[in-house]
Amino acid sequence: MKQRIKIDKVAPNTGVLDFSHLLDAPAGKHGFTEVRNGNLYFADGTRAKFIGFNLPTRSNTPDHQTAERLAERFASLGVNVIRLHAADAPMGLSEWSSSQKNPLIDYHSGSSRFFNDTGLDRFDYLVAKLKEKGIYIQIDLLVARVFQEGDDLDYPDAPPFFYKSFTHVNERLIELQKEYATKLLCHVNPYTGLALIDDPAVMTIQVNNEDSVFRGTEDIKDEKGIIPYRQELQRRFNRYLLAKYDSRKNMAKAWTHNGVCALGEEEDPEAGTVLYPEGSFYQVPNDPMGEWTDRVSPARYADFMEFGISVNRRYYSTMMDHIRSLGAKVPLNTSNLLNGTADIYSHSDADIMENNTYFNHPMPPFHQETLVVPGMREAVTSNPLTVHKDGEYMRTEMLQMASTAVVAGKPFILSEWNEYGVNPFHSTSFISMASYACLNDWDGLMLYCHHTSESWDDQPDDVIADIFDAYNDPSLICQFGFMAELFLGSLVRPAEHRVDLVFTKNDLKTLPSSFSMPNTFLPYITRMRNVFLDQGDAYIGDADVAITAGFVNNGDLAQAKHAVYYSWSTYRDAMRHASGEGRLEKLTQQTDEELPGAALGDKILVYTDIASLAGNGDYTAFAANLDAAMKRWGLLPDDRGLVGNALVSDTGEIHFDPIAGTFRIQTEGCTYFSGNPANDISLTKHVTLSVNNNRLSVAVLPKDSEFVDRANTFLLTLLGKSGMDETVFTKKGFITIVDHQGKLYVDTPEGSLFARSKNATLTALDTVGTPVSDIQGTPSEGGMIFKLDGTLPAVHFLLKLN
Repeated sequence: MKQRIKIDKVAPNTGVLDFSHLLDAPAGKHGFTEVRNGNLYFADGTRAKFIGFNLPTRSNTPDHQTAERLAERFASLGVNVIRLHAADAPMGLSEWSSSQKNPLIDYHSGSSRFFNDTGLDRFDYLVAKLKEKGIYIQIDLLVARVFQEGDDLDYPDAPPFFYKSFTHVNERLIELQKEYATKLLCHVNPYTGLALIDDPAVMTIQVNNEDSVFRGTEDIKDEKGIIPYRQELQRRFNRYLLAKYDSRKNMAKAWTHNGVCALGEEEDPEAGTVLYPEGSFYQVPNDPMGEWTDRVSPARYADFMEFGISVNRRYYSTMMDHIRSLGAKVPLNTSNLLNGTADIYSHSDADIMENNTYFNHPMPPFHQETLVVPGMREAVTSNPLTVHKDGEYMRTEMLQMASTAVVAGKPFILSEWNEYGVNPFHSTSFISMASYACLNDWDGLMLYCHHTSESWDDQPDDVIADIFDAYNDPSLICQFGFMAELFLGSLVRPAEHRVDLVFTKNDLKTLPSSFSMPNTFLPYITRMRNVFLDQGDAYIGDADVAITAGFVNNGDLAQAKHAVYYSWSTYRDAMRHASGEGRLEKLTQQTDEELPGAALGDKILVYTDIASLAGNGDYTAFAANLDAAMKRWGLLPDDRGLVGNALVSDTGEIHFDPIAGTFRIQTEGCTYFSGNPANDISLTKHVTLSVNNNRLSVAVLPKDSEFVDRANTFLLTLLGKSGMDETVFTKKGFITIVDHQGKLYVDTPEGSLFARSKNATLTALDTVGTPVSDIQGTPSEGGMIFKLDGTLPAVHFLLKLN
């Protein structure tokens, strides 16, 4: 039943909803974070895991009272990390800008090189208050800074927006970034007595947000202020080509395939006129067997990937060397929003890998009352194996997109992620991502974003005023404590096995639209990492299974415990200079079992024609063959992996069936169900829930024991759809227009709860943990039945079995 509720931005949780016990204050008491065996630890050997929020733009400089109240609120939710994000944003009136009165950077000076004293004081105070509560900090350096004419730039007409990708190339912009890093990190905070560079409450420092040479500038290429930077990038690309080929003649030969030269007659690297491939947002895909023309070709693409990798690595190494020279003691991160193999590899010199991913993200321009959402769908009924069938390769799931940037030997943090509340039933996403993060043994989850405001009392508690400000999203906030307990307490066990997805140097130079195909299955089942072969094409790792990335037809997995081969190209290299025909057929000599489109042996699985098997974006057969191989190899029992339509983790604790529309977690320490409650839901061996709601999420945490089946006191969270109660949804083809109207609501449970206890009690709680009402139970055979009629504005319940 729809019930209107309120969620205050800063009111702390109390009672059983107070999760501050998950924090260990003050932040930094265990020493600086460091990397050990591919994960984050503190200096004293304690495992370091982080869950929290982004605070962007003007929320970095709140007044002192707001900082105090936010720190208390965050701690009570179980938040132990805050990413201080985009503090360098230009001043403005919108939420995604710095305060005009209290910015961190004093843009009023006509330069971006100086701090505003009041803004810096507020920033310092926020850091100190978070630290006191046990909340760690990620510091971002370059995010939204708008360089000014007063910065002594190389070119006139500074553009009034971010210099995406060109900050990697232009030396003056790099000098300015070093200067900012020095000033921010070495400034002594008067409230902590430490500079950020010396404060163990800082868990990582990020060089640059969502930035790469591969991002592309197609959308802004004709802007007056950006043109000279594009010209500089083109000059550098042409010099790179000359250094590689020495002459146009040599280059033309290398760029010729089957008599077609991809170098235009007017293009000459000596004249700087060879064009680079245009991108718009992510690294552009490239069909390994696509048509070879004079403008779009594997040769042009491959050489720009080589060039881009060198530019990114040089830039990030330069910046990380500078930060370390200042005395940085924590692991460093390069950037995020990585979604292309060359792009990911070019960021992998970082100590920590990070990535961003969203589900049902609205399209720009963002008008908060009316949002346009492409391909809006429900997470619990979205099948990761078939979601690509419509041809939209970026129409994906958060887990598979995030997993593209998980690199072997390095900690991984999801630095931005969310399913914003445009779809009324979106609660599944939060707990499923936290559970799969545990399964894959990730190190951090930071949602974007809590709020974009500098005050504690200027945003409503009963209206979604900004879809990106998640402080009062019931589906997120009402489940956050459970999610924090699950992730920080590792209530879902890490996977029992590990799979390495192996990329050769040639794989980096092309990118099929199906590049995330293995991610649609593996991270749902077991622990998956990406491995880049820097020396030769032979894999020498120790994973239970090694899978060739299969962009081109190379990669030697002979030393792997178990090997999986396939290829989207018949060539061994991205430039199509060497043929690989017959290679997969030769490998099938090691097999003895025929599968649909594949051959299986005791140590090897070979997909003989991956293009026919999965070319339309349906990866069910790919997953079924991989599942059959892992079961033959003894890595999955019959009730794990792909079981009917369900994806079941190799630990047996996670069960996701998108066809039935159900997601379940069953561990010793918690129970969770989300989706279609077609049948009674067993919460513990003594408690069963039966409801009439067509969608419901149910979280169960024991409060007097570490084990669900030994506990007598439980926190139950029962919530259905949520959002604004008069919202209008209009579907127009592939897009859905969402008009937010009304007030904040949540769909409360309607049905009954059975407890096998003659003296059980059930108390409804409000959104901060204050008791609302005792629900009277009715004696039943062997226990008590509590009627849930949906009339109470409550989704939290305290159950006691006496």
